[in-house]
Amino acid sequence: MTRNILIGLGAGLAAALLFASVISGTALALPLFLLSPLPVAIAGIGFGTLSGATAALVAAAIIAAAFNPLAGLLHLLVFGAPIAWAAHLVGLSRPHDSAPEAVEWFPLGMVLARLALATAAGIIAAGVMLGFDPATLVTQTVKAFEAWLAAGGASSDAPTTEQLTPIVSFSVALMPATAGCFALGAAVLNLWLGGHIARMSGLLRRGWTPMWTVVPPAFLVPALGVALVGCILPGGAGHIAAAFAGALGFAFALAGYGAMHALLRGKPGRFAMLFLVYAASFVFMLPIVMMAVLGVADTVLNLRFRRSAGGTGAST
Repeated sequence: MTRNILIGLGAGLAAALLFASVISGTALALPLFLLSPLPVAIAGIGFGTLSGATAALVAAAIIAAAFNPLAGLLHLLVFGAPIAWAAHLVGLSRPHDSAPEAVEWFPLGMVLARLALATAAGIIAAGVMLGFDPATLVTQTVKAFEAWLAAGGASSDAPTTEQLTPIVSFSVALMPATAGCFALGAAVLNLWLGGHIARMSGLLRRGWTPMWTVVPPAFLVPALGVALVGCILPGGAGHIAAAFAGALGFAFALAGYGAMHALLRGKPGRFAMLFLVYAASFVFMLPIVMMAVLGVADTVLNLRFRRSAGGTGAST
């Protein structure tokens, strides 16, 4: 137990240092910030629940002391706690019903579902603590953009306040959903990397599961539908629904990418098509939406396993 706590302390310190890199202003600041939960994932997956939980709490405490308590709490809610919990779920097992000597591991599809719900809840809590007010945020953003244009010597054809306001309003309206997507994407990336590192270090207790085989549970389909309908509600209720819609939608988008990998296996030009889809996904939102639709269809109709029946999966 002492060893696991010490590992958690070291991992928490490493996570806090990665988080602190955001103030450096270098090109690596954002990537390092996104990887700040990675030590938590490594500790939780490789050394157990106690190490992961300790790492998440220590990272939050150091960030709170170095910056401010709100920053530490936000890191814990959005990154630390969801990833530590997901790492705990990855390590859950029980004796198999039909073969007591075998081990049945917690399904990764259920891990993805619970991680999506946890990250959405974290985003909602963060919004409450930050006092998310769309009208105020739109006004502040428009003023900041106008000041930036003025400082750069804006020309006569620069956008006016009336032109900027609708664009900024639309972006702010999408913010709860995009924050849910971002938080889940960062969490999944760190868990995947943490699992790889634990595997290469001989610390991964369960067998490696190819990413393309991970499918969200079917109950998330109606949950996503309810969240999407709830987005039309005014005020805080709509913001809460949007956060869940963003996180759940991105979970299905990940499933859609997995289905695409499976459906394109053996097809000519597979690499080029995958590259184009992924490249477009980093620039536009439409490919992600399309992958989410494919993920929902795959979850309901089991498309990838119909295509790959009789074949062997490969992690891609």
